[in-house]
Amino acid sequence: MLEELFLARDKRFRKVKVEYDNALLVELLLSGGGANSSLVKLRLLHQVLCRKWEIRIRHIPRTLNG
Repeated sequence: MLEELFLARDKRFRKVKVEYDNALLVELLLSGGGANSSLVKLRLLHQVLCRKWEIRIRHIPRTLNG
């Protein structure tokens, strides 16, 4: 997810919709739990999500992720 968000940022997209099949990660990001994480990628995800753009994250079951 992080690499895709960097790509969207580099292409100067201002509205991004993210559908991800990892419910725990989606819940963690939506609650702001990545801000103080000891995992570098979670902290980076939190920083990317706090930028000045409109981003929507939602869980999508793996069976529907196609």
